[in-house]
Amino acid sequence: MPNLSLNPLFWPNQADIVVDETKPNIFIGGGIATKTELSQAVPFDIAGFLLSAEFIKRLIPKSQVFLLIADQHAWLANNFNQEKSKKIADNLEQIVKKIIANFNLAGWKVFRASQIFPDALPQSYEELEKRDVAHFFNQHNCGLKIGWSFSLAEGNHKTDESHFDQQLNIPIQSIFTKPGVTANPKKPFESPYICTDPATRITVDILSTSKVESTNLAVKNHLNRITILFEQLIETFPNKTPLKEKVKKIIEKIIC
Repeated sequence: MPNLSLNPLFWPNQADIVVDETKPNIFIGGGIATKTELSQAVPFDIAGFLLSAEFIKRLIPKSQVFLLIADQHAWLANNFNQEKSKKIADNLEQIVKKIIANFNLAGWKVFRASQIFPDALPQSYEELEKRDVAHFFNQHNCGLKIGWSFSLAEGNHKTDESHFDQQLNIPIQSIFTKPGVTANPKKPFESPYICTDPATRITVDILSTSKVESTNLAVKNHLNRITILFEQLIETFPNKTPLKEKVKKIIEKIIC
């Protein structure tokens, strides 16, 4: 496997990936809620998260990406209102499908957990996630999983995907991206697909780009990493294009 460091969103110094030819496909999932809050918008970070899966797919001949929207987890594990949760999942699914279509990403398939497991009963989030990964490992030959992590240090966090992945009992290999970045110093990091406070994030919304110039350096650096990956995989911008303009053009490409 070529150097993962070519993707600026991946954490450095991850273990080498060995591709099992019988399980060459890639699993990636996106939720709609934290333990205490439903997502209020789709963050711009989602583009980098999906492009990280595309980055790996292009390194593995004939591989596909299987993306799961973990919708029912919000009401089965976290007791949120089902109708509200479904609307949020609808919006996430719409944006994910626009990214796939408008970025011309081939070999992607999108699923909703509630459609795969319509009779699922309430369980912990961890149990639902283990069920999901096992399904795609066994039914769709997904031997690789793209996730995100606050840190690669063991035991630091109980809510990111690296924590869940430590509990899996199947030989799927995980590759972790860095988290989404917020402008809130009290909560500087968040999931790349969940946004609990749109005022602190750049979201998939043209109006949101007005905040790019005034946001903090950590957010700008993260946005820049996303645009670098976009230019590697999708299309380049003219030299000296300002960061705000790059972000705006990517959002326009998503929502057009």
